[in-house]
Amino acid sequence: MVWLRDPPQVYNPSQVVTVTSLPLAGPAAINLAPFRLTGAWQLASANSNFGGYSALVVPTRGWLRAYSDLGQRLELPQPGQPGQPFQAGLFGPEARAKSMRDVEAASRDPLTGETWLTAEGANALLRLDSRARIVARFAPPAMREWPENSGAEAMLRRPDGSFLVLAEAYRRGSWSEHDALRIAPSPDGSPGVAERFVFAGPTGFRPTDMAELPDGRILILTRRLRWPMPPRFGTWLVLADPREIAPGRAWHGTPLASLDGTGLEENYEGLAIEPLASGRLAVWLISDSNGAVTQRTLLLRLELDPADLPATQAKQKAPG
Repeated sequence: MVWLRDPPQVYNPSQVVTVTSLPLAGPAAINLAPFRLTGAWQLASANSNFGGYSALVVPTRGWLRAYSDLGQRLELPQPGQPGQPFQAGLFGPEARAKSMRDVEAASRDPLTGETWLTAEGANALLRLDSRARIVARFAPPAMREWPENSGAEAMLRRPDGSFLVLAEAYRRGSWSEHDALRIAPSPDGSPGVAERFVFAGPTGFRPTDMAELPDGRILILTRRLRWPMPPRFGTWLVLADPREIAPGRAWHGTPLASLDGTGLEENYEGLAIEPLASGRLAVWLISDSNGAVTQRTLLLRLELDPADLPATQAKQKAPG
């Protein structure tokens, strides 16, 4: 038996990120209604910890902040904006195991500057202060039985302090349903009592991230792995109304747009929404390359006019 391997790689701390604009032309590239594709870029770096980005927030105008499943934080100016990118680790040497630093979702409080993360391997919620230091960890009991590698994948902290958390794994016997929690805040703002429900997404797709729209509805990013090798990915953006969540029942979303056929298909796991001065929204997506030579780290910018969104059932029933 002959064993072949690459030579050991020397650690590279480079802070240089190459941002390459990708063409938007193509038969289906702009057909993403109600979204409009306004930018697509491939990111690359010689940094040894670059890639694997699974969560995304907009910390301030003109910037993006991505978190990776290697426990890294990337500060990146939005394409066309001034500034130097910067990547740094979130965890100390005590978190050598990937399960302890596998960040899969992020939600930032614009009032305090605090950020909440999910650590999927530990099925825990982490609170970061405005200086990106981890100041608290919480392991909600209702998440303890979730799988380590397909547990807390999508998370959102809402303006009222509550949390929505969606598991990546399918529920037994289903190809569309996922365990989900709505967690009430404790008096100090930490996660409190959890209420179980079920998220029902497009068949064969798993939730990977979500963000709240100005009207309170939720935009959910979902992904499907398609075999054979090399892996290929499908993506749907789904709209769901949290007023339709009920304990023990399925929360359904409305599929809005797919990236199939655009030439930009990838393993998108990070989603952020940025309000624009025009009243429109910028919707940012980032992909997790999984450290694979067959995959890319892509960044997409979509624009959305909230008036173009369909009415959901709860919105239709709402007074006025």
